[in-house]
Amino acid sequence: MTGTRFVATLMSSDQPPGAWARAREAEGWHGLAVPDHVFIETQPVAHMWVTATELALATESVTIATSFANNLLRSPVEFAQASLAVQRASGGRFEAGLGAGWDQTELEATGVRFPPRAGERAGRYIEAATIVRQLFDEGSANFDGDWYQVAAPTIGPTHLSAPPLVVSVGGPRTTRALAPIADLVEVKLPGFATTGKGSFHTRSLRAVTPDDIVARLDTVRSLRPDVPLGLFVAAGCGDHPVVEILRGQLEGSPFGDLFGAPDAVAAGLRSLADLGIDRITIGAVSANTYELLAPALFENA
Repeated sequence: MTGTRFVATLMSSDQPPGAWARAREAEGWHGLAVPDHVFIETQPVAHMWVTATELALATESVTIATSFANNLLRSPVEFAQASLAVQRASGGRFEAGLGAGWDQTELEATGVRFPPRAGERAGRYIEAATIVRQLFDEGSANFDGDWYQVAAPTIGPTHLSAPPLVVSVGGPRTTRALAPIADLVEVKLPGFATTGKGSFHTRSLRAVTPDDIVARLDTVRSLRPDVPLGLFVAAGCGDHPVVEILRGQLEGSPFGDLFGAPDAVAAGLRSLADLGIDRITIGAVSANTYELLAPALFENA
């Protein structure tokens, strides 16, 4: 587990981001993340860029990440421009996470076309990440692809280093295309949806073994032996009913231990970290999970 960073995700739009961020930083979390949604099922989500900036301004040492910006909602030029602004606001602590976009129900409800073919979504994602890489490295981009035609002569702020580009990959096409250009690669697991409808499928996740996770990590390493690797997991502590429900549904898998008593959840997270994961991002299923989990997870840090 040496060197693994644990990142807490702000899910609720009702929690004041600044107070939430200061509490997590004081507890010992290494990073904070914010998702890019208008709503998740029936839960409203605060605006990603505004919230990320609030997290940055309220903290001093933790990393701030988008996990992940929805490529179907955003121009890659706008993503790069906003990333540079949050990099400035955070004093260089930002991690620019760009994802393909997946939630058909949400997108269509907000008036955005959902590309019906997975190949189109992957193609858009690959091209967008390529444009962002150019903008981060060169400060400009000229790109003529199937989905994007960009001729951006400059982008700013120009006086600071660009943040690391973080991608999320699952299938072979995006893995081959994006692992070589990313600064951190998060490996998607079955059960955490990236297409269509439904965000969390416990039957698929329960079938995942540690060997499956290692195989996915090794696929990325075969392309980029030196690239840091990430993983997103859901976890829950406390007496919220959903914690017990998910523990029962995932019992017998590496993820069943991520729901329950804080010591057990911390041990489960350490076991995943020992597979060779550099950053584990946690989505809490109960409001007090991070507060309860921190003492057990960081007791020897």
